[in-house]
Amino acid sequence: MDAERVTAGIQRYLLEPGENVEKVWTGPDWVSVQTPRRVHDAGLADWAVAGEDWVSEAVRVVVERRPVFTTHGLLFPAEGEPLHLNRPKVMAELGRRIGSGLSPLPYAELFGELYSAQDIDGPVVYSFGATESAKAGWLVREADHFARVMVVPDAPVVAPPAFEQGPGGEWTLTFFSHNYYFVSEMMTAVDVYAWRVTGGPDCAATWERKTISDQVLLPLS
Repeated sequence: MDAERVTAGIQRYLLEPGENVEKVWTGPDWVSVQTPRRVHDAGLADWAVAGEDWVSEAVRVVVERRPVFTTHGLLFPAEGEPLHLNRPKVMAELGRRIGSGLSPLPYAELFGELYSAQDIDGPVVYSFGATESAKAGWLVREADHFARVMVVPDAPVVAPPAFEQGPGGEWTLTFFSHNYYFVSEMMTAVDVYAWRVTGGPDCAATWERKTISDQVLLPLS
């Protein structure tokens, strides 16, 4: 991990006006940036987009201001400026790469984790995690996701992602995602979303997200 570049990205995109860095800790594959109010813990993300030829590093940043944890994505191209993936305008422009340096499933994966927040209408999407280590959201990859990946017996029927491309390069990507959060100290729940993302070689992506189930409780362990 390029610690200097990641630290600069955190300062540029994630710090609020007037928020100053107090300390920076670095390791081989992580960076931690502390301000008077928050801690930003960054590590290499396991997103599939990191394997694309034009990507240098994909970084997940968990911003901690206990008891609140938010997840941000920073994508560092081999050439050009970093991309703050929590900004809808950035994600829309990223959709132009579908079919030309970006595969549909890695694109859906970014929506699944970073855009499964209850509110995605602002200039920046804040995806809240239940804990520091819990992902803020998941892409549903298989129909048995709620039996195998996260056990939610009352979850709705879901399906794997599907991608269709027209003769002119226009495309449609459909998939499901969900978040994970505390309802109370003892109960956790998920909201389940259905997505339809469209785009093409000459236009930024657009999307529709529908809530198909909200506050579906997980069984007590």
